Amino acid sequence: MADGKDRKGRAPRRRTGRDRSERRTGEERGARRSSGTPDGTVPELTGTLDRIPLWLTLVVFAAVTLGLFREFVFSDQMLVGQDTLALGYMARAFFSDALQTTGFPLWNPIILGGTPFLESLAGGDSLHPISVALLYLMETYRSLGWKLVIHVFLAGVGMYGWLRTLKVSRGAALIGGLGFLLAPYMVTLAFPGHDGKIFVTAMTPFLFWTMEWFLARRGWLPLAVMAGVIALVILSTHFQMAYFLFGAAGVYMAVRCLQLAREEGQGRGPAGAASSFGAFLLFSVLGAGITAVQLLPAVDYVTEHSRRAATTVEADAARGVAFSSSWSLHWEEAVSLAVPEFIGNSAGTTEWTTDTYWGRNPFKLNHEYLGLVLLLLASLSFAGGRLPWVRWSLTGIGLTALLFALGQNTPVWRVFYEAVPGISLFRAPSMAIFLTGFVVATLAALGVDRGARMVEEGRGATVLKILGSGAGLLILGFLLAATGALSALWTSVIHRGITPGQLEALGNAEPHIVRGFGVATALAVLVAGAWAAVSRRLLPAALLVPILALLVTADQWRVNEPFLEVMDYRSFAAPDANIRFLLERQAQEDPFRVLSFARAGQDVEPGMHGLELAAGHHPNDLGRYRDLIGMEGSGLPENLARFNPNLLAILNIRYILWPDFQFGPLEGSEPLSALQFADGRIFTSVHPSPSLPRARVVGDALVVDSDRTLDTVLDLNRYDPSVQVVLEEDPPIPLGGRHIQGQVSWIERTPNRLVFQVSATGPALVVLAENWFPAWRATVDGMETPVLRADHTLRAMAVPGGTHRVEMWFDAPLVRIGLWISLLSLALVLAAAAVDLARRRGSG
Repeated sequence: MADGKDRKGRAPRRRTGRDRSERRTGEERGARRSSGTPDGTVPELTGTLDRIPLWLTLVVFAAVTLGLFREFVFSDQMLVGQDTLALGYMARAFFSDALQTTGFPLWNPIILGGTPFLESLAGGDSLHPISVALLYLMETYRSLGWKLVIHVFLAGVGMYGWLRTLKVSRGAALIGGLGFLLAPYMVTLAFPGHDGKIFVTAMTPFLFWTMEWFLARRGWLPLAVMAGVIALVILSTHFQMAYFLFGAAGVYMAVRCLQLAREEGQGRGPAGAASSFGAFLLFSVLGAGITAVQLLPAVDYVTEHSRRAATTVEADAARGVAFSSSWSLHWEEAVSLAVPEFIGNSAGTTEWTTDTYWGRNPFKLNHEYLGLVLLLLASLSFAGGRLPWVRWSLTGIGLTALLFALGQNTPVWRVFYEAVPGISLFRAPSMAIFLTGFVVATLAALGVDRGARMVEEGRGATVLKILGSGAGLLILGFLLAATGALSALWTSVIHRGITPGQLEALGNAEPHIVRGFGVATALAVLVAGAWAAVSRRLLPAALLVPILALLVTADQWRVNEPFLEVMDYRSFAAPDANIRFLLERQAQEDPFRVLSFARAGQDVEPGMHGLELAAGHHPNDLGRYRDLIGMEGSGLPENLARFNPNLLAILNIRYILWPDFQFGPLEGSEPLSALQFADGRIFTSVHPSPSLPRARVVGDALVVDSDRTLDTVLDLNRYDPSVQVVLEEDPPIPLGGRHIQGQVSWIERTPNRLVFQVSATGPALVVLAENWFPAWRATVDGMETPVLRADHTLRAMAVPGGTHRVEMWFDAPLVRIGLWISLLSLALVLAAAAVDLARRRGSG
């Protein structure tokens, strides 16, 4: 029109690079159609991909999720997770019980002398809204499984939303969403019990979805939702996976803003791009701020008090590198990304996952399989097409994550270790593979659309050439595996240091490797065949998506199935004869601890029943307590295993739970209770141990330098804990001497608060067999008194002679500060969302 406006009076919008590309594509397609449809084209194929309704996609996702977890969902069983059985259930049961009785716990006294609950992440996702809601709605053991089911379903929904934001067709988005929902690098984590990793992986597409939504829509609402997603990721408390995800998201946003800087239009150009990236950073900080009540105390704890500090910030260079690069992928695992049987497994649930892991890590309980069908479909996305900035930036992220996951097998990990802050705090580079999987699922959806467009344009032969080349490689792999040449070549060239045990596992795995290549070849042929049949009109175009969806499901379902096991909860949680004996003693006696040597001292099962343990398993416990009991990693607590009398006494260990089946009878001790096999042999037994009370009164102190406290405590010739305590500083009052006697009567014992009455014949110290932590405060008759670190890691406070009331409570300033930051950040995010909604309603 003459005034430059359209018929409705609207000014024409400036064309962006993406608009011009799509316009050219449409014009070219129109020109081809106007000249007649050439042979071999399917002009309706791309339209067919967009005819799948959203409700059907959600039904498919729900049905697949429920089918995958059917043995759990449609029963009253417990979903098996190795870490859940080892610690997760006990920690969540403690948390759930505390919520319903004494309130939110800030201290967990059950294992390893006690640990701070929020700081040490003892309860994992204890602030995650989905997890907390499920704990209120159902029994703890069911909630642990349902939160995984929900997140697997959400993973598919998030991927679908992210792909639709990229203007991927509905059919292609269904394929990508289904592939991500079924991703073995996420689903198989249920078996080792790595729920935090599942949470972060499931939230990954939501984060990218909200970023792209913001770039397309502008305004504060998408950014507010993004901040909420970031908060959910952090509240999973798997900070390593969150760190990887946020780094990838930041790179993607930077690339997309650089793209915007090169374009013209509202919100584009250098100024618009800088504004967009600044808003992204601001709301990212607000999202992290929402979690400050969890994040701030945890970061401080990990770097100052946790046993992790010894292998990270306090470690020498060689030890730090060895720790951080441990549990990386190796070249064997790289092949298994496409042929899952190649590396084998240690799960022991099916034939191919039993004694078949021949890799270089100690064992393997999950799988990083990316999905062969998705990989083949992703290859089509590189045949040109739209969204080049998105495709290539994601490809760079995915390849970088893969090379990083390979640890010291490539230079990439070492570059990140040396140059990127925080990487040295983490181990297991293999975790980064979820980013590669996310990229593959995205590119697979883009590949479906690109393949459909190519077929529509009469270039079906190119599609078949790309897919056929993948099938050809797999056929070659099958032939090499079937003749034994592949394993011979691998062990002589790539894995030359293979051990006899690994060779035996490889022998067990070889039949499955051959079958795996056979299955992979068949899948590749079926994928190519589906495209060929549709492009040659042998099958209706409408069948392409259902066929590909079935192939994706079959491909990844078969890998996930062995890692989804259930067990009878009541059998798992029922106390045996020894536990019942200890519970009876607990009800009748003053507080005591149990030392269990089952599982090499890592046993936490008695803690499920409320018995407090001197040892146990925790990934983030207090470093000084570990030093005291002599435990490294998942090893035996050596100082306790030597039965040092001083140590048994000061830790209030009154009973020992001994695994006779593993170590034979405990010499020099008669059992108080025993669990027997049917033939009369003893399985485990309970033995008495001489100990001091949980709170003891002493009138003398050995004051030594902090680096000598451990040796002094263990020195039987120098130290008598019945009348002394080891301190790092002079006591705040003059003590009455070794002849002082005293007694403690308990008034209140809850996780966050201890109250007792102490009577002493003179000025003395009350020593608690509980871990010292700076958040503990105390009063004597209402007057605050310092809580001293005693016996290397325990607590002590001074009391005058006579009878006094002592109160101790947990008061962490960082938790309080974090709570205020969380509330303020949440208020700002909600306000931003409300303002944006109100503004849009007003303008609409």
